[in-house]
Amino acid sequence: MPDSPAGWSRRGLLRNAGLAGLGLVAGPALLAACGGGDAAAPAAGAIPVRVALGWITNVEFAGFWIAQDRGYYRQEGLSVDFIPGGPNAPTPTATLAAGGADIGVPVALQEFLSAVNSGNDFVMYGAQFQNAPSALLSLAKKPVRTAADLVDATVLGQQSVQPYIEAAMRLAKVPVRYKFVPVGYDPSPLLAGQGDVYTCFATNQPIMLEQKGMKEGTDFVVTTYEQLGLPQYADLLCSSRGWLAANRPTLVKFMRATVRGWQDNAADPAIAAKLAVDRFGADLGLDLAQQTRENQLQTAFTQSPFTKANGLLRLDPKELAGPMYTAFTAAGVTPLPDVAKIVDTTVLDDVYQGKASV
Repeated sequence: MPDSPAGWSRRGLLRNAGLAGLGLVAGPALLAACGGGDAAAPAAGAIPVRVALGWITNVEFAGFWIAQDRGYYRQEGLSVDFIPGGPNAPTPTATLAAGGADIGVPVALQEFLSAVNSGNDFVMYGAQFQNAPSALLSLAKKPVRTAADLVDATVLGQQSVQPYIEAAMRLAKVPVRYKFVPVGYDPSPLLAGQGDVYTCFATNQPIMLEQKGMKEGTDFVVTTYEQLGLPQYADLLCSSRGWLAANRPTLVKFMRATVRGWQDNAADPAIAAKLAVDRFGADLGLDLAQQTRENQLQTAFTQSPFTKANGLLRLDPKELAGPMYTAFTAAGVTPLPDVAKIVDTTVLDDVYQGKASV
């Protein structure tokens, strides 16, 4: 029988269901600070801002790298220091709670909610991914496109994803009946016929199949958790309420520069991929072709009808309190904090000034 929700590991949720762009090898430089200063040295008197990332300094954070490289932060009078995350690093919310950062970018909404429930007075004001790239990967000869297709299937995945599999089945009102086989972050067991479906990140493992000459739709199928009725934000931007209140003008400047970086990234995914490989993740052994393809795939997750109307990084409290909380409830996640107390939409209101772009 799959693990119960009570047995979840918070770190497991962060890495497995929480949607970081995994699958890359992190070297010793992982835990080193990644200030990666702007194209020119910060001006005298620049305001320092420390940002704790939820994963290694790869292309997942494309918009930040462009904003840093093109001097957008410097133009706002800021000197931004990015603190890498990774499998052995503290979570961004832990770093925030310890006072080691001003802004945190937790990859999983679940991590943020857990931190709030642990007594931290945190508030979120942006989301890089409007829909998290957690997904199911199956072969076209036996595709898994709905929760009904999971009934009696053998699911290959990482520990702690089971509650989400079960939540999708409950929401679809189909029998919660399947076999779970724990595997790592390589989809080879799926290709070897050891299971029917593999839990993946839509921005990562499908690329491994593409590199084998396989094509989505023809050879394999990717079904996102959102398509299974489990939408959730990912790669959130958050701070302590106290820091936000005391540094609101600085945060607006940071977010304006960051939005500009993500807008540029949407126009050309190759730029940030090269920055990740050559500069910000230079010691990680990243592959340019893989990083470019990952950025192409992840761009779709940064956009939604809501962001097209209101701007990138935007949060919709109604979406969070509605479909996202419904999905968490089905997965057994409790308690769920009052959305009005943990979301601040006014920071990006000040950035966009009634427009949908900067």
